[in-house]
Amino acid sequence: MARDDGRRPTRRQRTPLSAPPSGPAPRNQARRTLRAASRPSAASPARAAAVGGVATAAGSIGRVLGRARGGAPARDGRERRQRHQRGQALRLVLVVAGAVAALLLVAAVALFALRDSSVFSIDSVEVEPTAHVTEQDIQNLVKVPAGSTLLNVDLSSIEQALKRDPWVAGADFERVFPHTLRMTIREQAVDALVVMSSGSIAWYLGDAGAWIQPTSVEAAEGQSVNDAALAQALSDGCLLITDVPATVSPVAGSEATDGVLAAVEAFREGFSDDFASQIVSFSAPSEDAITCTLQSGVEVLLGAPTDISTKQALVERILAEQPSGSVFYIDVHVPTEKGASFRSVGSETVQEGSGVVSSSGADATSEGSDVSSADGSSGSAEGDASGDGAAGSDGASADGQSSDGSGTPSEG
Repeated sequence: MARDDGRRPTRRQRTPLSAPPSGPAPRNQARRTLRAASRPSAASPARAAAVGGVATAAGSIGRVLGRARGGAPARDGRERRQRHQRGQALRLVLVVAGAVAALLLVAAVALFALRDSSVFSIDSVEVEPTAHVTEQDIQNLVKVPAGSTLLNVDLSSIEQALKRDPWVAGADFERVFPHTLRMTIREQAVDALVVMSSGSIAWYLGDAGAWIQPTSVEAAEGQSVNDAALAQALSDGCLLITDVPATVSPVAGSEATDGVLAAVEAFREGFSDDFASQIVSFSAPSEDAITCTLQSGVEVLLGAPTDISTKQALVERILAEQPSGSVFYIDVHVPTEKGASFRSVGSETVQEGSGVVSSSGADATSEGSDVSSADGSSGSAEGDASGDGAAGSDGASADGQSSDGSGTPSEG
């Protein structure tokens, strides 16, 4: 039977081995071919190693190139995001600033429209009197102008009017809407009571260094003016300054610029806080003859306001070395071991002093007392005029004798 080449082959028929494939190779066969090609040949290991190295190098180069190509776009993207965020923040700031400016503008317009309106007119003024400034004093000092409102009232002019009273240091104001102005007076604090040597008139000196007002010192029977002034100063919680010369002429509200007061202030500032707190009074007849009295009654001749810390150290040393309560007078106006001296009572019966000194001498009798210099030398107070201490402002020597040789110190 003759072969028919035009018929399709049956399942049993196969493509001749010599015939090339007419279509694309099957997928599995292609994969097997690639694996076989990539599998190193056992017959040529050197060739396989070379091929592997080339492949590895090519892969590394590819990765580097890929990163180089992809890095620049990544950075550009981050920069764009950052610029976008900054732009958003700036827009937010501008929006908030615009809103605040708009609110301020509205508030300014409202204030301008209402500042002179009767809606907030001042119909009531509340003020609290102080210890030295009465309500009547305030009414006499201050008159709120008619038509004033809580928004247009000139508070600085009202405060200046109040300060015409020397006791007024300042004032605080509170607007109580809709119609009340409240004032609080701040008084000057009293720093010292200054007694003039010419009489029984004393002046209050404020802590700002300005004179406040005069006051009379009324001494009881048998009481000195200085003793009465000390009691008044202690009651007022201030320092006492006595024996101020008549050249000092206080004026209420004016600054105290006198030399003797400046000398006292120099000592107060130069002493330590602890030592200064022990001083109850100063005697200031002149700038170079300042004397202070401690709470214990000890009178200290300080002299001029120089070497202040050295003078304090000498006083503290003498008081520490001597029996408690025995020393009643110390002279440190010459602040050296030889120049400084003190007087003490030789008896165990020692009474506390009055706390007030005058320019005339110590408050003690010379009989039975000892005078010693700071270096330890001593002598009898009675009839001893060897000059262990400098003369006080009345001419009395440090040994307790007066300049006329009578040996009787004047009353302090």
